[in-house]
Amino acid sequence: MLPRKSKRVRRAKRRRMSLLRKGTLSLFLSLLLASPSLAAEDPAASDDVYQLPTVTVTADKRATDVQKTPSSITVMSRTKLEDANIDTIEKVLQRIPNMNFSQFTGGANFMSMRGITTSAGTSTSPLVMYLDGVPVDTFFNLDAPLMDIERIEVLRGPQSAIYGKNAMGGVINVISRKPTNEWHGTLQADYGSFNTQRYAAAISGPLIEDKLYLALSGSHYSTDGYMNHDDTWYGNQERTERFKGMLRFTPTEDIDISFHLNYTARRDGYSNLIWGDEPTLDSIANKDDYLHSDIWNMALQMSFDFDPVTFESITTYRTENLDYGIDMLATYGAAYSPYGLNLDCANTGRNNTRKEFTQEFRLRSPDDNKNGIKWLLGVFGGYTDMNIRESYSDMPGTLPGDLLDQALAGMTFPFRMWTNQPSREYTQDYAAFGEITIPLFDKLNITLGLRAQQTHKKIDVNYMGGETYAGMDVPLLGVAGDMHGTKSDSWFELLPKFNISYQLTDDIMFYGGVNRSFIPGGFNNATRTGIDMTYDAQTAWNYEIGAKTEWFDKRFLLNLALFHSAVNDLQLMKYDIGSMSYLSDNAGSARIYGVEVDAMARLLPGLDAEFSFGYLWTRFDDYTHMGNDYSGNKIPYTPDYTASFALQYRHEKGFFARGEVLHYGQLYWSEANDYKRDPVTLLNARVGYEFEPFAVYVYGNNLTDAKYLNYYTATSNYGMMARPREIGVQLKYTF
Repeated sequence: MLPRKSKRVRRAKRRRMSLLRKGTLSLFLSLLLASPSLAAEDPAASDDVYQLPTVTVTADKRATDVQKTPSSITVMSRTKLEDANIDTIEKVLQRIPNMNFSQFTGGANFMSMRGITTSAGTSTSPLVMYLDGVPVDTFFNLDAPLMDIERIEVLRGPQSAIYGKNAMGGVINVISRKPTNEWHGTLQADYGSFNTQRYAAAISGPLIEDKLYLALSGSHYSTDGYMNHDDTWYGNQERTERFKGMLRFTPTEDIDISFHLNYTARRDGYSNLIWGDEPTLDSIANKDDYLHSDIWNMALQMSFDFDPVTFESITTYRTENLDYGIDMLATYGAAYSPYGLNLDCANTGRNNTRKEFTQEFRLRSPDDNKNGIKWLLGVFGGYTDMNIRESYSDMPGTLPGDLLDQALAGMTFPFRMWTNQPSREYTQDYAAFGEITIPLFDKLNITLGLRAQQTHKKIDVNYMGGETYAGMDVPLLGVAGDMHGTKSDSWFELLPKFNISYQLTDDIMFYGGVNRSFIPGGFNNATRTGIDMTYDAQTAWNYEIGAKTEWFDKRFLLNLALFHSAVNDLQLMKYDIGSMSYLSDNAGSARIYGVEVDAMARLLPGLDAEFSFGYLWTRFDDYTHMGNDYSGNKIPYTPDYTASFALQYRHEKGFFARGEVLHYGQLYWSEANDYKRDPVTLLNARVGYEFEPFAVYVYGNNLTDAKYLNYYTATSNYGMMARPREIGVQLKYTF
């Protein structure tokens, strides 16, 4: 029998162990329920070092606390962007739950947001980006200069009632930091794997105190690339130059006028293209391939506070120039050489200019309206000119049986199928919209919104095509020479929105809502016959319920959203056997169900844990094409689930460390669900020392060197390799 003192010691030890287990469990749960979506500003912004700061957003086109805004929003502040080393839109989207982002050749970007996907033929994106008010809804050139940024807001889910512009999947708001009376600036230099170099500089401050301010920034990025190629020492080289400027004028306290200008020049070599669906760093592209793009964005934002209303005007202009060429001779030559066929040409490319002008006027109530009623009224107009000067393909044709027999006998027959599909499309958008939030009683609010959207399009198509056999030109499917066609059409839609929110306590809010979303129809510029030139609009009814909560005196945030979308007339790319072309067309319908969890915990002063999770269940309800019934299959390019976890520590003496895990579940590459990508896990880290005004960091992305495809199309058997492991060092000077 043990002495009494030993029993007390053992009981005390058990209590300590119990407390340790409970503390460990609490820590584990906190780590699991932490999220980058609510990453806040500098910890010093909070009075209590244990509290998470309040984050203000303008998702509803007015300033609100993100935890009091009844919708799913991911916010990345300037501090978060720097801490996570996020310098591209791709890196932003990698951290959004239920989001998949893939890049293809020619500057194309394919996305899936909550199961709503990009259709290549529509040239539009279901996730619309706004660069200081400039809308970007094309799936080409989805790029942004992320220098001197105040924050990035990603509105998850349809936003058609207020934003329009094809915002069926969501909206990305990129908001630059406004210059003030205090001069500040940054110099930065990075060097990493594959001779990757990045240099950036930013400065802002007053030209006339309290009246006129200026902000300027610029950056250079270049890399030799990570792909292997037999004919050159560099891989898939990239080079991007960026410039951004803002001039801000505040003649009185009630007037704020800003002019934004940014320019991006991209000069890339051959892409990370491979043959097949098995990951490899061996490229099949040609060393002479190229991609050149130039993008100008301009925006004039004006705000006039006429108590008790505020009038706002946003005028924008955007122009994109895209020119790329891809030589596929090596690929097709290897495929046909066993038959004794010596090809002399196999290439594809595109040259186009896209110009867009928009104007929006808004009138709204004050953000601090004392009677509790908040309202917003607006009108929108836009004009787009898409001029595709060339969209060409010069590829091996299909051999008739007799020529194939002779080829198999070892004879050589040059044969080609060539096409060019220039077109010019004009789009006019008009909309009137409004939203009102009414407090029914102290804690219950309802929001009603409506947008009337009118879209008119006109296209001129000039299709040129033919085939060449042994030096003889043959008409292509009865199209001798050129085929010219003109088409116009209009789409009108009413897009209602209803939302209800209940503020149970100051720290807990429940909400639910329903809205209708819309992507207008359009035209196929690739049609050879003029038949099936038009595809219809895509629409959906969307439902969401959620909760936003803060716990332990604002030291822990936990948000939950459940959603469902019923989509009709999905816009998908289909192969049309009649014209032997890939055309946009409408499938039947689809159902989408999903859940999203995001959270953040401050475990200790300077120590934050973050977590996000998304799960999707997607199915085609009705989709039949070329005799194949895809009903019941999963929508391609949508991962079953996504997850991210990060742990970050910043000590007051200057030490900084951040580690994060990004995980993407299985996804299918096609509607047939016959090709898939297995789950992918990425590990990133960044460690540094901050000694004002200097800082030095070492970073690593994809530290486990996971090899996986970023995109694959079974039709042509082409894949795009994602980036392998990258390690680098970063130096920064801030004043």
